[in-house]
Amino acid sequence: MPSLRELQALLDAAADPASPDHAAPAVVCLLWQEGRPLATLRAGQTQTGTLFDLASLTKPLCTALTALALEADGQLNRALSLGEIWGQAVPEDKRGITIKQLLCHAGGFSAWRPYFELLQKHPPALRRPLLKAMLLNEPLEHPPGSRALYSDLGYLLLGLILEDAAGMGLDEALARAQGALGVAGPRFRPIAADGKTGPAPDLAGIAPCGPLPGRPLIHGEVEDENAYALEGVAGQAGLFGTAAQVAAVMDALCRVAAGEHPWPAEMAQGLFRIDRDTPGSVRTPGFDTPERPESAAGSNAPAGTVGHLGFTGVSLWWHPASNRGVVLLTNRVALGRAHQGIKPLRRRVHGLAWEILGF
Repeated sequence: MPSLRELQALLDAAADPASPDHAAPAVVCLLWQEGRPLATLRAGQTQTGTLFDLASLTKPLCTALTALALEADGQLNRALSLGEIWGQAVPEDKRGITIKQLLCHAGGFSAWRPYFELLQKHPPALRRPLLKAMLLNEPLEHPPGSRALYSDLGYLLLGLILEDAAGMGLDEALARAQGALGVAGPRFRPIAADGKTGPAPDLAGIAPCGPLPGRPLIHGEVEDENAYALEGVAGQAGLFGTAAQVAAVMDALCRVAAGEHPWPAEMAQGLFRIDRDTPGSVRTPGFDTPERPESAAGSNAPAGTVGHLGFTGVSLWWHPASNRGVVLLTNRVALGRAHQGIKPLRRRVHGLAWEILGF
């Protein structure tokens, strides 16, 4: 049986610039079972409470969660189509796309576009309406519902839909959803119109990212360019948080799925079910699943596991039925976006973690 000592050794090597396994300057791994952390291991440039740019973990931890909360409150119906929501403003090819399809990456949108290049040329107040127009006029990659294709664009659109449904910013809607759950989860770090994030914790407590062209120091600001152009609040990226905050949200969702308040168990369980309406999909409304042999979740991930990766070097994998899971946070992009040491690290860490957790 692997030990926590072996797992710590992996993390230490990953954070060591002199190691051939160097993957990131800062590494944190949290293992969760029985409603609490089994262990929180750190390596490199981290301290208790270090915040990480959670990148695409925003999709399940914010966008899917907020959609669930709004649906439970009667403010949203995931069966609604874009045509039913926005009427004739939606082009014909997109009128039938449903909220559920967007949540499951089955809306037909391409994976990514550099919308920030145009958005940043306009005042912040105009960027969301402009983004909506660009998304609605974006050529689809394939017919909606015909296949699953991981898409930042679909989640950018979801962010706008959720803001309309909630009547408030996505950051405010997320805070309300977390409040209903009774958790202090990850939050956005909005960027003010003057380009500043306002009052902030000591930057020593935030793992740095970058640099990128035009942004020589990315520290405490979202790394994702499209989210940055939207002042740090978007449906596909923008959350900052600790490993404990990520785990707290997952624990709360598992508890709701098991029958605890505040929302119907069936609705929370739906977050963890694979989309069977889309041919070949291994996605759920918000999560990925380790259905592929090369999955970053590890070859021994238990059946029923859900999770997600983030471009900055973060990941979470969870077994909802037993409420056990692992959160791995790194700032691998601090070494440059092309650095790929995170790939073998993820598989090794997650594989060891499942064994330590008793699978």
